[in-house]
Amino acid sequence: MSSREDCDSGELHPLKTWEELIEWKEPSVNSDEIVNVKKLCSRASHHPPTYPNTLICHDMKGGYLEDRFYKGCGNKDAYRFYRWSGIDMFVYFSHSLVTIPPPGWINTAHQHGVKVLGTFITEWDTGSAICKKMLASKDSVANCVSQLVKIASYHSFEGWLINIENEIDPEQIGLLKDFVQRLTLGMKEACPSAVVIWYDSVTIEGKLKWQNELNDLNRAFFDACNGIFLNYTWTDDHLKRSQEAAGERSSQVYVGLDVFGRNFYGGGKFNTFKAMEAARAHNLSAAIFAQGWTYETQDNFVEAENRLWDSLAPYLAHHGPQCLPFRTSFCQGFGEKCFLRGKIVRNDPWHNLSNQHYQPLWSQEGDAKLSLVTCDAFSGGGCLSLTTASTATVRLFVCGISWRLALLVSVCYKWQGPVVPFSLLLHLGPTTCTEDVATIKRILPLQCEKYSDKHMDDNAHAERCAEMESGSSKIEKNDKNDVAEPLLVVDTKENDWTVKSFIIKEVEGCELKQIDINLGGGSTLLIGELHISNQCIKGDPSS
Repeated sequence: MSSREDCDSGELHPLKTWEELIEWKEPSVNSDEIVNVKKLCSRASHHPPTYPNTLICHDMKGGYLEDRFYKGCGNKDAYRFYRWSGIDMFVYFSHSLVTIPPPGWINTAHQHGVKVLGTFITEWDTGSAICKKMLASKDSVANCVSQLVKIASYHSFEGWLINIENEIDPEQIGLLKDFVQRLTLGMKEACPSAVVIWYDSVTIEGKLKWQNELNDLNRAFFDACNGIFLNYTWTDDHLKRSQEAAGERSSQVYVGLDVFGRNFYGGGKFNTFKAMEAARAHNLSAAIFAQGWTYETQDNFVEAENRLWDSLAPYLAHHGPQCLPFRTSFCQGFGEKCFLRGKIVRNDPWHNLSNQHYQPLWSQEGDAKLSLVTCDAFSGGGCLSLTTASTATVRLFVCGISWRLALLVSVCYKWQGPVVPFSLLLHLGPTTCTEDVATIKRILPLQCEKYSDKHMDDNAHAERCAEMESGSSKIEKNDKNDVAEPLLVVDTKENDWTVKSFIIKEVEGCELKQIDINLGGGSTLLIGELHISNQCIKGDPSS
C-alpha cells in the first residue's frame, strides 16, 4: 500500500466517533480536489424509468486504501472499477461511523451519471452507545441530521446508506424513524437528486433481526426514506413477498447480492448472476456487495472482472452520455506512463480515479474483443483496443445526444494489424419526448477507412457497406434528402495517430441514440480519443 509520502498532499479519512461527527466543520482551507469535484452528469438510457436499478456497495478491507489520496498514488495496480454503464448508484462502505466517499470515486461515478452515497453505520456495543446519544432527544436527532447533510454537501455526494446493526431501546424507535425521515428530507432540500437507503437490520421492535425481505417489521423505515437494502440470506419466497409488499415501489427494494457468496443464493462469485436473475424476475433492484471480490481473490483481475460483469450485463439497464461536449480517451484512471497527444509526458506508473475517462459498453456479443491498452495511448494512461477475426460491429455507447446546426465528431486511431475498412456508425432516432426511445430511424456511417475494390469483392463487406449507405438495416426507411451526408473536414496525422473529424448537420426531431464501431475484416484497432461537440457550420447559408 502507498504511504502518506506517496501523495503530493491530502488524504481522506472516515469519522469514527460521535464526537467527531458532531464537531465536524467545513475546513477553513479547502482542498482543490474537494472543491472541484465533478457534478453529477445527466445520462441517457434505452430502458424505461421503471426498470429496476443496480447499486454497488464497495466494501474492501475497511476502505480508504490507495483511493484515500486526493491526488492519487504510484501503485498502478490499485483497485479500479470501470463497468459503469449498468450502474445507477455507488455506495462507499466501511465499518466506521461515517464513511465519506473519496473524491476519486465521486469524480468517476459522477461523470458516468452515477449517484454516490456514503454510509452511516452503528454496530454492536459501541454502536448502541452512539444510538443512545443520537436518539436522546429531537434536538440530538436534528443535530446529527444537520451534520450528515453538511458533510454530503461539502463533499458533493448524493446521499446515505443507513446501517443500524445494534439493538435499539423500544422507547427510542420513534426517534429513529424521525432520524431516517429527517435525513431523507434534509438531503432532498440540499440536493434534489438525493437518495437515502435503509439497510434491513434492526426492526420496528428495536431488535437486531435481519428480515431478508420487506415486511411489517421494517416497512416503517422503508416508508421514511427512498429504499431498503435487503440482507443477503433471502429465498425466492422472500423476494415474492417483498415485491407484493412494495407494490409500485418495487424498484426501491434493493436485493442484497454478496459476491463473496457467504450463505448466499447461488453461492455468489461467478454465479452471482443467478441471484440477479432471481431479483429481476420479481422486478426488484439489486445491491451488489463487495464487487471487489474479483480484485481481492483472483489471480487475473481484469479477466475475472470481465467474466463477472459479462454474466451480469443482460440484467442491467445500460446508459451513456447525454450532454455535449463529450470527450473520452477510454483511460481507466491509471497507467504505466502518461501520454498527451500521443507523446509520453510522464514515464512512471500512476493511479488516480479522478482521471478516469468515460468508459464504453465493455460487454459485447460475438467474437469482437474490447480491451484496454496501457503501453500506448493518445491521452492519459491508456486507449481502447478492438480486435476482430472478421467483419464485426461493436456497440460502443448508448446515448441520447441532441444537437443544433452541426455536430462535430472527431476520432483518433491507429492500427496494430492490417488496415481494413473502418467506420463509426451513428444511430439516429426520435427524441425521447416524441417516440419510443429505442427506435432507430437512420444509421449514418462515418467512414474513416473506406471500402476499397479489394474489400468490395467480399459479398459480406459489400452488403454491409450498402446497408450503411442506405440506412436500410433493420431501421425505418426515410427519404435520404432529409439527412445530409456526413462531411469529412479533418484528415491528418499527429504523432503516428490518425485524426479524422466529420460534420453532421442537425436532423430535425432526431438525436444520437447509439455509437458503434464497424471493422470490415480481421485486425486490431486502437482508439485513442473520441470527441463529440456542437459546432456551427461557418459560411454555410443554410445554417
